[in-house]
Amino acid sequence: MLELEETSGKAYALKAWCKSLHRVVSLVIHELPNGVRRLYFSTDENMSGRDVVEYYTTRFQEEFCFRDAKQFLGLTDCQACDKRKLDFAFNSSFTALNVAKIMCKELGTSIGRLKAQMVNAYYAQRIIDVFEKNPNTPLNKEG
Repeated sequence: MLELEETSGKAYALKAWCKSLHRVVSLVIHELPNGVRRLYFSTDENMSGRDVVEYYTTRFQEEFCFRDAKQFLGLTDCQACDKRKLDFAFNSSFTALNVAKIMCKELGTSIGRLKAQMVNAYYAQRIIDVFEKNPNTPLNKEG
């Protein structure tokens, strides 16, 4: 049995024959306290169970970063061909993602909801600027 500090529950590591891959794999069975089981495997037979779990954990963290940067922060919007311009665009997207994650953690909201709030605030300010009206002016005068 593996002792995984960063996760709760029990984890078992073993070498198993994978019928569909026609080869031996390193398999980790992670049983959570609520009874749910997660299976992680690697085709590297020499990889330890702890390494298999760490690789999967890291991989999913990276995938979520790319997903959020693509979905909300324009990671794939840059049409430049110059390497420096592309580097700047990618770094800007991931920097914005890191700032957004900090804000989401402080506000207790999601990145999608935070983006919607920021866009709405921008449009509201833009309308106020274009029409040059004071938003605090009373519409109905008492009297």
